[in-house]
Amino acid sequence: MRQLIALIILGLSITLNVGAQSYKFDFTSGKKTKDGYIKITSADRYANAKGYGYDLSPSPDGKNHAPFFFSVAVPDGNYHVTAIIGSKRSAGETTLRGESRRLFYENVKTKKGELLPCSFTINKRDIHISDKEDVRIKPRERSKLNWDDKLTLEFNGDTPQLTELIIERIENVPTVFLCGNSTVVDQDNEPWASWGQMVPRFFTDSICFANYAESGESANTFIAAGRLKKALTQMKSGDYIFMEFGHNDQKQKGPGKGAFYSFMTSLKIFVDEARARGVHPVLVTPTQRRSFDENGKIKDTHLDFPDAVR
Repeated sequence: MRQLIALIILGLSITLNVGAQSYKFDFTSGKKTKDGYIKITSADRYANAKGYGYDLSPSPDGKNHAPFFFSVAVPDGNYHVTAIIGSKRSAGETTLRGESRRLFYENVKTKKGELLPCSFTINKRDIHISDKEDVRIKPRERSKLNWDDKLTLEFNGDTPQLTELIIERIENVPTVFLCGNSTVVDQDNEPWASWGQMVPRFFTDSICFANYAESGESANTFIAAGRLKKALTQMKSGDYIFMEFGHNDQKQKGPGKGAFYSFMTSLKIFVDEARARGVHPVLVTPTQRRSFDENGKIKDTHLDFPDAVR
């Protein structure tokens, strides 16, 4: 998958274009604050009125090494993030995630006094398609960080450390929109994971991944819920849309259902809508299930659906 995406974006010349929205936070314990920065202390908890602060778990107090979250209220869009990892007081090991456990850096080790910049580009969205229409998310999604009105960053690892944080709105990086089911979704809870939430870890900050996938979705229910419609409002010419369905489509029975009927019809809608906007569609065959026969050989459980994708 990494090679496929790398080939697609090969040759693109990317220049980061920072918009008017820029947020700079200073997490050091000293009394002085760098010009243009907001000093953050353990008392700075997230609130809608404030628009930034520690969130979801206790604020770090310098005495323990528990993971922590920091949120900033921002509009939908892509954001370039630079986190200065490390501490002048002690060594550390930090893993960086965003929103619903989207992985960007893992196990970044810093020596005492060492400060390392970690940069990545992250997508933020909410449920609103327009003033009159919202994505029909499932009840279990209402608490997901992927669908709220703030950008949340997670600092995990054995000894997570953060010195500075810069968040800047960015307009002209190519965005890869991921559409699919549980094999693609940003899984909220350990130990579940998908390729969709891990793939940003293997790319630089010159590309952004927007993961719209959700567990249990088929191609037609993804469209019916307004998920594709929401994604289309965020797309621009030159972006990409990756579609992996089939696991749940296969379970649909009845007239007009099947790999070469409703499934292909739904995929054609994705492709046509993308191309109409200058967006590049990429069809992904279903991830193989871990299902084995009595001889330990993997069983083909997807029937005609991979061929329908091809």
